[in-house]
Amino acid sequence: MLAMGRISHLNLPVRDFDESLDFYVRRLGLGYVRHLRPGKVILDWAGFAFFIEAAPDMAAHPRFHFGIETTTDGVRDWEARLASAGIPQVVGPQPTGLPETYVTPDGLRTVLYFADPTGHIIEVYSHIGVDTGHVDPHWAALSGGGGV
Repeated sequence: MLAMGRISHLNLPVRDFDESLDFYVRRLGLGYVRHLRPGKVILDWAGFAFFIEAAPDMAAHPRFHFGIETTTDGVRDWEARLASAGIPQVVGPQPTGLPETYVTPDGLRTVLYFADPTGHIIEVYSHIGVDTGHVDPHWAALSGGGGV
């Protein structure tokens, strides 16, 4: 069996490197670590290596996003942080179809979405919903588990 290791970083291609670096460091508060070369930098996101790399022809894919898990209060803190930084929320898959902080009818999940300068969607959520979706027994048996 392959020794799995761990996921250590995300490398995000961005259209405008300087604008994106400013967005992630000054507006969102990520820590600057170092430049690897012109147009590629390592940032720190709560202990996770977050790379941004210049890709002037980059077009964000509408299905690509990454998520930040926090608490309900944490989502509300992000909501306030984004508002004070002038970063608008965008429409995510919430059923209202509105760019707003959404709370599920059962009150278990609070979620909001916003975009970086390239258009990459960032989801901030409080709960993934353990009762959603399904576990396929075939894949669960192959992987030795039942999911996250």
